[in-house]
Amino acid sequence: MTVAIIPNLTRQNAFDITLNVCKELDLLQIGYLFSDSLQNTFKDVKNAQFMPESELTATCDFVISVGGDGSMIHAAKMAAVKGKRILGINAGHLAYLCGVDADELQMLRCLVTGEYEVEERMLLRADLYENDELVISGICVNDLVVSRGMNNMSLVDIEVRLSGQLIADYIADGVIVSTPTGSTAYTLAAGGPIADPTLDAMLLTPVCPHQLNLRPFIFRPDSVLELSCGKRRETGTLVASYDGEPPVTLNANSVLKITKADIKAEFIKIKPINFVDVLNVKMSLNR
Repeated sequence: MTVAIIPNLTRQNAFDITLNVCKELDLLQIGYLFSDSLQNTFKDVKNAQFMPESELTATCDFVISVGGDGSMIHAAKMAAVKGKRILGINAGHLAYLCGVDADELQMLRCLVTGEYEVEERMLLRADLYENDELVISGICVNDLVVSRGMNNMSLVDIEVRLSGQLIADYIADGVIVSTPTGSTAYTLAAGGPIADPTLDAMLLTPVCPHQLNLRPFIFRPDSVLELSCGKRRETGTLVASYDGEPPVTLNANSVLKITKADIKAEFIKIKPINFVDVLNVKMSLNR
């Protein structure tokens, strides 16, 4: 058995936690791989193997992410493309997606014994067209956010169409289209619904809308949403960000087509807790 370890070393303690993961995997006689960009960082780890990042998830049996939710999202995309299961180890403070905390590494034995469940999580596919030509295509674990650019302080006008039919024309700071997994991320902060992360659905939530009659929507998973610049007011720069990645600019001829992706993320669940338990622990909802 071999796992690919993808650590976010910008996180405090992530390096030490990664070393402890390696020690636990050695005890379990599980091989482990790192990106060759980390060869100098982990040169003293005797049993580590290194290879190009593009080959990492194709070679392993499982993926382990060390970091917070952002780290998990990045690694989950890499794992999903290759059909590999992923386990997150929390090296941060507030992490909904990570299945194991840093003081629970003994649970890694469950990878050998098979004492775990697999939660499939729906992903979004977001295709950006300009003048009907595909420019960018990406996968989202959490959400796709269309918002005003950094130098634009005005509200923006964003049209949303469902299978070609106009359903909303938001005058707002932006619009979020999220998966159920992403319902506890930016969508939650914007007043959107909390959804069971194992559902298949698309959530549409406006960010600070200047309207009383337009609220969040939940759509069936086979929906086709199209977001574009509205025409009701002069709109400055619009940008789109896939899971918080560096944004791409939209112009008057841009259309974002959002659908359910044809692949899913597979999260390894070792601890017998559900998403309500996680919310209670992470957000102290009942305290």
